[in-house]
Amino acid sequence: MKRKICLTLCLVLALSTILSVGALAAPTKVSEGETGNSTSLITIKKPASLQATTSERTYTVTAAGKPGVDVTIYRKSKLDGQFYRVFQNGYFLSGTIGASGVYVVSIELIDGGNKMLVYAENENERQIIKIDITRLSKTQLDRINNLSVGDLFTY
Repeated sequence: MKRKICLTLCLVLALSTILSVGALAAPTKVSEGETGNSTSLITIKKPASLQATTSERTYTVTAAGKPGVDVTIYRKSKLDGQFYRVFQNGYFLSGTIGASGVYVVSIELIDGGNKMLVYAENENERQIIKIDITRLSKTQLDRINNLSVGDLFTY
């Protein structure tokens, strides 16, 4: 009887712990029009203008923020226009800003536009920042590399 009660208590404790952690986690998806209630949790440092173009397969996003702020990266779906958490190399791209006040994440890019959303939250505050990283395809990069100054002035 005591063992049954102990087992039930352990199960209830484990479930309540899991549910409380899940309640604080970032949502699975964020709609296009979603807004935050703060602008002071993080500042994106790279890309500097919230837009970037690269030919690399990955892009490193950096942010400065308050220690303890949870940050999650989302990518916009071309199917329904919603932003979904990025799952890469077996885990979601999310983390907590440590004592250094710096958040760094390397994102695998797809060819073309990569509309991303950086979701930062801390207790009752939430900040949403949209960034756009364009990855040039090999064909586009070859075209740019083959341009000459004379090509710019021909009609």
